[in-house]
This record gives sequence, C-alpha cells and structure tokens, in this order.
Amino acid sequence: MDKNGSFKSKYGGEKMVKIGFLEDTPAILAAVGVKISQTPFEKGDIKKLYEECRANKEESKKLVNTIMRTHGHLILGDFLPYAITLEDISRFGAIYLWRNVNSNNLIFGAGIEASFRVIKPNRCNGVVSDLGKMAFKAYQRAISLGIPEQDARYILPEGILTRIIFSAPPRYLIKLANSLKRTPLTELKEIGEKVEALIKERFGLEIPQETLPSEWKFWGTEETKEGISLDYQGKTHSLSMNMGIRGSLAMYAQLVRQRQILCDIGPLEGIAKKGRFVIPNSFPKEIKGIYREIAREAKQKQLELIEKQDPNFVYFLLMGQEATAMIYGKGAQIIETSKARSEGVAQWEIRNKIGIPITEKLAKYEGLRKEIGPRCWREGRCTEPATFKTKKSICKAFVESGGNWQKSLEELLKILSEPYGTFEIKKQ
Repeated sequence: MDKNGSFKSKYGGEKMVKIGFLEDTPAILAAVGVKISQTPFEKGDIKKLYEECRANKEESKKLVNTIMRTHGHLILGDFLPYAITLEDISRFGAIYLWRNVNSNNLIFGAGIEASFRVIKPNRCNGVVSDLGKMAFKAYQRAISLGIPEQDARYILPEGILTRIIFSAPPRYLIKLANSLKRTPLTELKEIGEKVEALIKERFGLEIPQETLPSEWKFWGTEETKEGISLDYQGKTHSLSMNMGIRGSLAMYAQLVRQRQILCDIGPLEGIAKKGRFVIPNSFPKEIKGIYREIAREAKQKQLELIEKQDPNFVYFLLMGQEATAMIYGKGAQIIETSKARSEGVAQWEIRNKIGIPITEKLAKYEGLRKEIGPRCWREGRCTEPATFKTKKSICKAFVESGGNWQKSLEELLKILSEPYGTFEIKKQ
C-alpha cells in the first residue's frame, strides 16, 4: 500500500486509455456516437470517426435524426456541444463508469459505447494478455460456428478494450470523475484525474467535490435475494420498484446504461469468489467445454490477485460471469424498461431476467397493460425484422404473428421466454 492506501500492483504501469475532448454541434457529436457504436475498430480511431462526421455534416445530421425518428434512440438528442472521449478503455472500466451515471446517483449525462453485439473486439489490456489470447481464439472459433457475437462475447474477459463518447454538464463530469478517483484501480483513477483536469482547464470552474449515494464496491461479499417488489398508486409517476436479480456481467453492461434505474451490483470480490458463469443456449458442446476451461483459468487468476489485494483481478472476470444486484427504479422508466427489454429483439438474458419479470408484474394492473410489453402487443407492429437478420437472432413471436400479436400478453411473454443454464467453478 502507498501513503494514500492504494495498492501498488505490478500492473500499475499500464496506461492504455486515451482521453480526449471534442467540441462541436450536438448533432455531430451524436453522429460520432453512432459511428463508435457500429464501426469496427480496424476502420479507425475516434479522431478519424469525428473527422468523417465533420466532413459530411449534413449526412451526419440526417443519420442522427433518422435514428431518433425511426428507432426512438432519443439519447442522441441529449448530447451537448462538447464531449469526453475514451479510446481503449477496458470493458470493466466502461461498465463501472456507466453504472455510476443515473438519476438515482444524481449524475446526468449521455454517452455511447462500441457495441459488441455488432462489433468484434480485437484487443485487450496488457494485464490479461495470456488469458486474452486464449479467449480471443475461443471467441473466433465460436463465431466461425455461427454463434452470434452477442453470445460469443460471454467467453471474453472484462479486460478487453472498447471506446466511449460521453457528454454531461461540468458539475456531473466532475462528480463522475471524483467517483472514479476514489477506486483502487489505476485505470479508473487516471480517467478521473484527466477528466477533472480537462473540465477545470476548459471551463475554469472550481466545483466542490460531491460523493455518490451508491458506489460499486471492489472488496467484500454480499448476499442478494432474488425477487421483485413493485408499488403502484394509479399513476405512472407513482411507480416504485426494488428488484433482486442475478445475471452475467454481459447483461449488466446493458442494464447499467438505463439512466433512470440504479443497478447496484454486488462487490467484485464476491463475484470472483462465487465463480458462476452463464451459458448461452447457442453454445454447442465444443464451445461449452472451451468456455469452462477459460473460466477455470480466469477464476484461478482472480483468486490469486485477490489474495494479494490487487484490484487488477477485475480484468480477469469474464463477461459471462454471474453477479447479483439490486435494481431500483421509479416512475415512467419502469414502463420503458418493460417496453425495451421484453422485445424479441432484446438480448435474451436481459429479456428473461429483467424485461419479462417486470412486464408480468406490471400486467397485474389493468390500466397499464396496453402501455407495457413488446411493440407487437402494444401497437400491433414490429420495426425490427432487419435487426433480426443482421444480428442472427430469431424472434419466435415474429415468426408466429408477423409482428401483429393477437393473443394474450401472457402467451406472448411465454413464447419469448428462453431458459438457460449456468455452471460453477469450484475453488481447487
């Protein structure tokens, strides 16, 4: 430990993240976000994507407006005339950052990350070099067998690299930076320090430090009871939900980006020591065997580093590794979660663990039934056939109804349910 109580790891010299600051119109920065989400890493860094958007301003604006109008991705309308960019942030760093940005934590902002549902990751933090090579080889094998990217990623460690663009008022950027500086992980500390320096330099504001009501703990273990408690007093804004769940880190990486819901994931040490892993149904016997082998190697490394109180163990957590969490939601966002996460196009795990249970609970209130659930139930139409094709996913409800569901909501949720398994790596 140093004089500040931080652990000096042999990996402490790893400085991977490239932190930048862009100033432009909100539409251009939102367009950069779209490109970050969809563009393969091999086609250029964030700087190049930004230059492409600036060189084609009208096309960029048209793209952003079309996406908001057609797909309802209104986060693109939340960008300010400036943004922080993070190139080569670890996947763990990304999930940690997003987890802190929500109304319950009193941090408001908008951002977009590279989507591993459509982009193939191709590099990792040097800390996990050997495991990363092993996992990437397995990932490529899974892809070659026709397994969707969104499932193949469960094999990969949280030390793989991604990229982010994020925009927020100065106060909330400083508040977020302070939360990152408080962690024991060098990567997060450096991001926090650099973001704080950038904001002070650009805006000249001396904003007092604020702490978050909720922070993700590195050390310790906790037990979370599964179940959902929901209160409704006849008006949407009266809705209140507490929900105990378990699911993979891949699932939480999506859930933490819902900015009106607090996803309070259990301590990271506990996740490692539990050593449970979610198995996508698309995995054949061969990939299941490889997955188990990688999980065994990953857990062994996690425990070795925990024994030394080295926080870098988080990079060896696998995306498919299971964690427990408490979910806290209020008002209309609970309705929106039901809509977005129960759809056939939604990732199967978040649909089963979040979307369907919330929808079933809300469906008990007659006045809410036509406001919740998949679009084919609410509106009698589907806007996602092209998505099913490009993401190699099949919606059973769409196959049966063509997008206009005529049966009951309960029958729809049943056909969209998709049970799956887990396995545990015992301590040797």
